Amino acid sequence: MYTEIKKLLLNHKLGEALEKLTESASATDCWQIKSEIDNLKTTYGFMLQYAAQGVNDPERKDLYSQLIKTAFSINDKINLQTRLESNNSYLSRKYLSNKRVPMHSFQEIRIMLEGQQDELNISGILETDNKTDKIKDILKRQQLTEDELFNKIWLPVSWTNEEYKDAISIADSPIVSDNVKVLMASAACLSLMNILDPNKFRLLIHLYMNCKNPAISLRAMAGIIICLHLMEDQFELSYPNLYDELALMKDIPDFYDDFYTTLLQLILSFETENIDKKMKDEIIPSIMNSQNMTEPVKDLSEMNIEDFTELNPQWRESIEKIKNQVKELESLRQEGADTNMYTFSQLKKYPFFYEPAHWFYLFGTEVPDIYEMQTNQTNNFAPFIETLKKSTDMCNSDRFSLCLTFKNMPELPLEALNSGLSAQNQMLLDEQGVNSYKNKRRIESRHFIQELYRFCKLWGNEKDRIDIFNDDLTIWESDQIHNFLIEDNKLKTLADYLFAKDFISGAVELYSDTVKDTPTDFETYQKMGYGYIKLGHYEMAIKCLETANMLDPDNEWTLKNLALSYKKEKRYDDALGCLIEAETINPDNINISKQIGQLLIKQEKYEEAMKYLYKVEFYSEEKTSALRPIAWCHFMTGKYNEAIKVYNKIIEMPVNSADDWMNMGHVLTVTNDIANGIKFYKKANELATAKRPFNEMFANDIDILLSKGVPEEIIYMIPDMVNI
Repeated sequence: MYTEIKKLLLNHKLGEALEKLTESASATDCWQIKSEIDNLKTTYGFMLQYAAQGVNDPERKDLYSQLIKTAFSINDKINLQTRLESNNSYLSRKYLSNKRVPMHSFQEIRIMLEGQQDELNISGILETDNKTDKIKDILKRQQLTEDELFNKIWLPVSWTNEEYKDAISIADSPIVSDNVKVLMASAACLSLMNILDPNKFRLLIHLYMNCKNPAISLRAMAGIIICLHLMEDQFELSYPNLYDELALMKDIPDFYDDFYTTLLQLILSFETENIDKKMKDEIIPSIMNSQNMTEPVKDLSEMNIEDFTELNPQWRESIEKIKNQVKELESLRQEGADTNMYTFSQLKKYPFFYEPAHWFYLFGTEVPDIYEMQTNQTNNFAPFIETLKKSTDMCNSDRFSLCLTFKNMPELPLEALNSGLSAQNQMLLDEQGVNSYKNKRRIESRHFIQELYRFCKLWGNEKDRIDIFNDDLTIWESDQIHNFLIEDNKLKTLADYLFAKDFISGAVELYSDTVKDTPTDFETYQKMGYGYIKLGHYEMAIKCLETANMLDPDNEWTLKNLALSYKKEKRYDDALGCLIEAETINPDNINISKQIGQLLIKQEKYEEAMKYLYKVEFYSEEKTSALRPIAWCHFMTGKYNEAIKVYNKIIEMPVNSADDWMNMGHVLTVTNDIANGIKFYKKANELATAKRPFNEMFANDIDILLSKGVPEEIIYMIPDMVNI
């Protein structure tokens, strides 16, 4: 019914939509929604009465628009409410539990968190016999409070203004730790994937504008961008005033850099699945197989690398393949792509990850599990934990995974890994300056997107997940995001990035906007044309490439791609004109000559085509690139002996096809050598595939055989003769 009501509202059938809303809401037990619908119906009823009486109300149009927006919002609320009451997900269970036994208020949670932080500060100063145990106890109580706060914010219910103010008081508290504020930003982001609550959106704006720690502000920025994309319709219909509040963020000096960085990180997340696949299907199997390389070698100490290579050159090839794959991954990692997902996805089964808030914790000793490891007297985990804190190559979630693995398997080589991590941290510091202000912000943005990706892909069961990374996350399409890109002069930069990453549809869309301001930029028209070719939109490609050709005449690349587009649209004369023009620019290009010959064959200009094809054959290194079209031209112009000679050459080639044997059969049949023709047809039948069976191939050429004078009855009998 949700879609039906939405359709009614879009068609401005408000009265009918309100009746459907009443019917839909009756299945839920939310009296607030039912009350909202009653108020809406009452207001619309009065509006109808006044209009019927001829009352001239200057505010009627605005009021009607507002009623439509409110109805859209209520429809979304009912849809969400139905899911919360009917599906057995973690979120729905929390929602129903909260209705029975409400969680603490935000004000109560703030008091609890501030009290617990004061306890920690005091316990850290005092030296007592049971100091460690006391701190553990406080941290566990603090963790329970933080988890409750996370779930309270995550619940997809709208806040009152009072609740919003109380939540802000937690965010502004100088006593409450940054880990809490990180959780608030993360939970608000998750909640806004379900419902557009203006107050939760305002919380993210507040966190971004008022929190100096980039771990908080960049998570808020990511939540804002994701919400702008997912909830764009609801913004426009119900809360357009939020855009004005969003504009306040522009006063923050880092806003545009943070915005663009987060946008790129979200786009990079599209690479993760392909990286995982490469790890699973290529790199890990290569490494595992490479272990067998050493098996035939008895004593490596007596050999140098040249001897080793001489023994088996394939070993070197295998090593080089692995090195190249690792280099490719390293390049992606340096760009910000998530190369750790495959490795750490296997380490998310620990009980620590049962609680959703824990996927978004900042890594550190504020977390009871990590504090317990650091203070463990049996195993010296402390140096490793300190090294891990400085590691920028892993998101917080993965650092927890690694720590918990050592906690559960302390016999693993901790010192070796610690040494390796320390070296890697130093290398990243030297290469990238990870401590620089801008780089810290970029890293925090990357970490949160990776943590969110893991949560969306791995946490809970299918009912629990809203996997935004499974959909086409075309975030650049949102009008507001689009406007920010224009204001920051980043539209073409992002278009080029999408183009390089092969997100062709998005790139073309952005390019089409950039050329409005730079109408003489021929290169952009070239890229748009290329994009449309890849998308199969050849008419659009022609328009773009024709413009590029006018702006930059005699460009060989433009002419060749324009010819391709004309050819796809069966505009052979236009395609031929482009290729001939391209040939005058580059007369030695054999490929252009070959394409001209093929086009002339399409136009049945066989004698003219032969001039170009023999040129190709003369200059081609392999001397075989034009034999097939040459043979066909001989056949179509009645030069059957010449055609037979060329087809014999083709058939003697190491690689030939069913088409080659079929065409030779055609030539012999036309010359009335049916007995030999059948032999070639039989071979064509052997080479034919299920996708292109012999009978289908033969049927496509019947008109040609008829035009060459082959009797109808012979043509109809050939398939049966082949099967004798």
